[in-house]
Amino acid sequence: MMKKARNLRGIAVGLALLLVFSPILTGCSKTQDSTAESTEAAQVTITDMAERDVIISGDVNKILALHPIPSYFLYRLAPKKVVSKDVVFDKRYLAQDSVKVYSDSDIEKLSKLPTTGVYFKELNPEQILQLAPDVVITLTKDPEIESLAAILKIPVIAVSKNTMADYEASMRLIGKVVGNEKEATELADYWHKTIEEVQSKAAQIPAEKKVKVFFAGASDILTTPGSETIMASIVESAGGDNVAKGLTGPQTVESQTVSMEQILKWYPEVIIVGTQNAKDKIMEDKSWNGIDAVKNSKVYVQPRYANLDGVTALMGLVWLEGKLYNNESEFNTYFAGEMKEFYKLFHNYQITNEQINEVTK
Repeated sequence: MMKKARNLRGIAVGLALLLVFSPILTGCSKTQDSTAESTEAAQVTITDMAERDVIISGDVNKILALHPIPSYFLYRLAPKKVVSKDVVFDKRYLAQDSVKVYSDSDIEKLSKLPTTGVYFKELNPEQILQLAPDVVITLTKDPEIESLAAILKIPVIAVSKNTMADYEASMRLIGKVVGNEKEATELADYWHKTIEEVQSKAAQIPAEKKVKVFFAGASDILTTPGSETIMASIVESAGGDNVAKGLTGPQTVESQTVSMEQILKWYPEVIIVGTQNAKDKIMEDKSWNGIDAVKNSKVYVQPRYANLDGVTALMGLVWLEGKLYNNESEFNTYFAGEMKEFYKLFHNYQITNEQINEVTK
């Protein structure tokens, strides 16, 4: 009887303990389930501009880019999350002779960031790993996206700068990645609106009256951008007839070689160059003398602060449309206003009249 009583008391105690600890054990199970759900919820899938599905953290805190265009947008949209800038960004914005588009305090902050390579030169995967970003941004032109992602074991997202429309999509995508869709939308909407305004003017020009444009390469005037580049898309959006649009070969290349014979055959009415030296070379070289653009002094140097490549390409578009189809004196006043609005929004910078009129020597 005593043994049976002890057994009954043991069972009773066991049941009591089970009742006491059951809610705790159940709570542990719920906590584990909640943690699993939280981890799953903290990840999002991004479809990048190379049509790759990339899984990233829903809360990106550290990020870097391997090209100056996305580097610029990262600093504009999430300056506290940027852990580096790239070597081309350094040269473009921070070198002694570079364009001045940042405040002194921003320049100081940017100068203190580590400098990485870009996807096409000086890239060191070990340095990227040491910086430990949550996400790396590159371009769709990067031929090593997949291999880099495999080496780093860090999400690598591709954006694009091939066309004016690609810039808009890149802004929106980067805003989503860094958690600042509000400002990204503001920038992208402004970009979209400005393009629409220029294109609506260009659409009124009959095909037979479109100005024939030759876009000379930045480092070699006997080269020209392919038809699938930002420069070519600007010529088209501005209502110009890109004389080199029929060239064969890779169309995303920004410096396709052309011959003087081809240029003479195209007989462009306007020539766009990157520097004053390039313009002087064309104007002084007798082999160019018979071309309309030279005879009529319509060889134009891109404004340094409205370059037709990079983030300033939007102002380059406004500038080119004005050069092709507008009264110069009236347009200059309009262009100055557009430049001031653009630089205030995109750089939080008050551009000067001297900078607006500056060209690269």
